[in-house]
Amino acid sequence: MRSDVKINKLWWEHLAPKPMIARRREVEALLNNFIQKSPYGAEWIKVAKNPNGIFRVKPGQMIPVVQLTFLGKAPGFVAPFQKLKAGHRTVGAATEYQSGRPLEEAERALQPIISIDLVTDPLFIQAARQGQTTLDESQITQPSLLFSIPAHFLLSPKHFPKKAYVLYQHIFGHGGSYPNDGFFYVGVTTRSWQKRWSEHKRAINGGSPLLFHRKYREEKEKGRITYVNHKVMGITDDLEKLYATEEFLVEGHWEDQRRLNMIPGGKSGLRYLRENGLLQQSVVPMPDERDRIVGEWLKEHPRKGLPAPWVAEKWRDNDWAVAQICGRDGRLSVEQIRAIRQLANEYSAEEIFTRIGAKNVAQVQRVLDGKTYSRVE
Repeated sequence: MRSDVKINKLWWEHLAPKPMIARRREVEALLNNFIQKSPYGAEWIKVAKNPNGIFRVKPGQMIPVVQLTFLGKAPGFVAPFQKLKAGHRTVGAATEYQSGRPLEEAERALQPIISIDLVTDPLFIQAARQGQTTLDESQITQPSLLFSIPAHFLLSPKHFPKKAYVLYQHIFGHGGSYPNDGFFYVGVTTRSWQKRWSEHKRAINGGSPLLFHRKYREEKEKGRITYVNHKVMGITDDLEKLYATEEFLVEGHWEDQRRLNMIPGGKSGLRYLRENGLLQQSVVPMPDERDRIVGEWLKEHPRKGLPAPWVAEKWRDNDWAVAQICGRDGRLSVEQIRAIRQLANEYSAEEIFTRIGAKNVAQVQRVLDGKTYSRVE
């Protein structure tokens, strides 16, 4: 008989948001029910326990994220699985797989994820129970709280919380950006989730000039935060490895307008702090201390910005700039941009949209208005 899976109590209490901690047993029960009664669940758990386990997913196939939803204090449930769409955005390095087969063009290698969504706002709960698909989000006063993590970190952890570093993202937003496409901040910490997030909240409420904290305040004041997703990306006791991963993630998203990191990640960030006089050469700060260093400098120099030298230098190279502008999922290609400009002599933005396969009419109109892709000749 198959034994029940257990969530590691130490890691759960270290990583999970405080309102979720008491619901660990409920999460375990939902997971076990899914694993034991679903054919996909039996396959999912085999991969989920393996630190190197991945699903190779093509458009139309299920994304291996088990989302457990709790509406207030009511019993939770497993939400319907989402299916992979063409153009799914990821940042990843070239990888060799045990099968020896490289990924196909639209194929993605995805880790099994456990995602928990705790809904506490009365309007959200009422809408969900009544089957409403739309509501006035400006009336939401309690953003839904999400916690997402590669499953193996909770099911078969290799490290101890007090001796490991956690690479994480804080993602927040509203509407169609739920749950992963809102504004985001990438960070590294040795602290528990409760302590690190409480530090961020104090900084947000205290007028911190950091971009992450400013943007959160602005969006909250405008009623545009309906969810906050605390997403664990990696856990290791190897700081060098974690810095390298953080640097890769931040640089990979540097041109993403939702990115709220103000300096490069990893060792590039430390080098940046030293080269720009924010940090003495002899000082080696803990990962958690970098925000404080940048925040204090911004308060002392409110009129100065924080340029990223390695980006500024590359951005002067027009070929590099065009490659960055056009080389990401959801962006127009150089050929599409040129076609839009040529077709504009005879066709409307709506007609051009249908002809060239743009994401939407607004994307075409921004090109015609000269608001985007100005570097592409």
